[in-house]
Amino acid sequence: MRWEKEAETLLKRIPFFVRGRVKKRVEAFVRERGKNVVTKEELLLAKKALREKEAQVEEGFSVEGCFGATGCPNAVTSSLEMLAKIEELLKEAGLTEFLRQKVKGPLKHHHQFRVALSECPNACSQVQIKDVALIGRIKLGLEPEKCVFCGECEKVCEERALVLSESGPVLNEDKCVGCGACIKVCPEGALLELKRGYRVLLGGKLGRHPRLAQEILPLASEEEVLALLKKVVSFYQKHNQQGERLGALFERLGWEKAFEELKK
Repeated sequence: MRWEKEAETLLKRIPFFVRGRVKKRVEAFVRERGKNVVTKEELLLAKKALREKEAQVEEGFSVEGCFGATGCPNAVTSSLEMLAKIEELLKEAGLTEFLRQKVKGPLKHHHQFRVALSECPNACSQVQIKDVALIGRIKLGLEPEKCVFCGECEKVCEERALVLSESGPVLNEDKCVGCGACIKVCPEGALLELKRGYRVLLGGKLGRHPRLAQEILPLASEEEVLALLKKVVSFYQKHNQQGERLGALFERLGWEKAFEELKK
């Protein structure tokens, strides 16, 4: 397809790493309009139409995982099956149609009810800015009589939650994030896993008034996560007025009051 000089000049202002993709989309737009030349006017029309299309979403929710389930050495949990269950739960709740009625127009990215999961406490997938954040973790147990005082647990703990005393390792549970790194390096089994599950946080968002999600459960099983998520979705549909994010609802109703309702 031929490009007029003015259109080519505008195209060159687009960053090189996306320029090829943009060019193909513009040409497809122009072709759909029955034309075979990209003019400056056609390019500007394409820009407006493609921008509006990119801003829209088909679903009223999104479910995201990290790559930990497929081989990350830091992964504590493996959650592909649970992510599928979460997606099915949100579909059955009718969130897409619910939000369309509240928004009264096309759904955009900022309207989506977002669930994100990280398979370890590193949380590389930025789950803390989602409506529902799930972080894989363990509960650590101690058998100090097995300790040989090698000090490897102290070295590997980034939070300094473990210290060696005369009687063996001592855990500060307030500092421990449950990554399990200390268990991997302990040569004698003085550190062990008592429980494995998910830390659950709610209400994260960006936008004009960004806020990180707040913890509602420190360690939950898959069954507990799904049960809580059902309550959260019901709460969201009950109190939502215009397609607000979950965090905005908590701000309006009061975080403490909202969390009390969800914990019942």
